[in-house]
Amino acid sequence: MNTSVDLDLVCPNGHNVAVALSREEFEDALRSDTLKFHCNTCDTDWTPTGEEIAKFRKLFPHAG
Repeated sequence: MNTSVDLDLVCPNGHNVAVALSREEFEDALRSDTLKFHCNTCDTDWTPTGEEIAKFRKLFPHAG
């Protein structure tokens, strides 16, 4: 089962951003060093910090 987790983020300019990712999408983006978020309000891209990545990982259901 490939369940998505909704991440509620705040961009560097203070806008609320909602992102839905599956564990696979999240881990694939980390492995390929392409994990970036985008704010449509201010057209800003940013990379999460190590602390944020650790927090996001805890949100995903543990695999069997």
